[in-house]
Amino acid sequence: MNLTKPASPRRSHDADIEAPEAWTDDISGTESTEKFGFLLLPEFPMYAFILATEALRVANQNAGERLFSTHLISLDGRPVSAGNGMTVTPDFGIADVPFLPNLLVFACNHPTNHLNKGLLAWLRRLERHGALLGAVDTGQFALAEAGLLDGYSVALHWEAMPMFREAYPTIDARDTLFTIDRNRITCAGGVATLDMMLHLIANKHGRSLAEVVANGLVRGRIRHDGERQRVSADDAFGLVNHRLAAIVQDMEANLEAPLSTDTLAQRAGISVRQLERLMRDTLSEAPSRYYLKLRLQAARNHLFYGDMPIQEIAQACGFSSPSVLSRAFKEHFGVSPREFRRQFSSDRLERFRPELRQQFGLAAHAEARLDA
Repeated sequence: MNLTKPASPRRSHDADIEAPEAWTDDISGTESTEKFGFLLLPEFPMYAFILATEALRVANQNAGERLFSTHLISLDGRPVSAGNGMTVTPDFGIADVPFLPNLLVFACNHPTNHLNKGLLAWLRRLERHGALLGAVDTGQFALAEAGLLDGYSVALHWEAMPMFREAYPTIDARDTLFTIDRNRITCAGGVATLDMMLHLIANKHGRSLAEVVANGLVRGRIRHDGERQRVSADDAFGLVNHRLAAIVQDMEANLEAPLSTDTLAQRAGISVRQLERLMRDTLSEAPSRYYLKLRLQAARNHLFYGDMPIQEIAQACGFSSPSVLSRAFKEHFGVSPREFRRQFSSDRLERFRPELRQQFGLAAHAEARLDA
């Protein structure tokens, strides 16, 4: 399925070609129109992109004038596929897009796979010209790799948080819906994208318009930037037992070096037997089993979002060796970590570059396996 906008004339460009240092502004619109660029990296999150563009469209519709304009950009000016397989035709490639004072980078799975010198140089050039730079879901990796998040607070999707903190340990990454820090705006993605856009609309044109847009999109309450992305352990278990919430938080904070059941009980101020009874009665799990599931979920997130070697994933998630991780992972998810990564990579290849499967004979190999 294609989502297309009227395409402006453009040439084919290699993504590493740099745009001229001096930009000309040939994007149509009145002087008062706020221009937003949306850089869509391959596998970008369609749901977040739709919410961002629709918020601006509904704002224009209710204001009775073109307050905002949206301009879609891909790395090379060619159509780009979202994570759900839908295709968007952009207005520009990064080599021929005029200057835009606002840019949001949309990325999702494997956020570092599509970064190159041309893209990073283009982002730095936007920053030098005073653009407001933002990112959604995992687009923050592009800004961080370009050195544009140093000294800033950043929000990004919670599943990618461990990978981001490991790659950029000096950047203040937060588990919040979105963060506005001077001329940087970053968002966890999902429906939080709408909350972020509503705040941008309110900052530009007042709270009343933002509330009209929220009601038009049946959003209801506009959430604030400091709100958490997920239900915290305290929120989930606090009403049942504040002590249990503290125990789960302890587990989540100590994945690389798991705490023993004795230590967890001691830190909670209860006996091991009381800890076991508490978790069995509320979560139907033994403490060690629940802790293991948290560590396996963290390992799955590493496999899903990045290319970290399995040996390093095992270490980061508290497993003594890759083989120990592999046995536990296969028992829980039904496949080994390598098989999970291979299946995910094969699915990505089929959806986003099917011609390569034919070129390398992968389709025939898959059929042969099915016939075996």
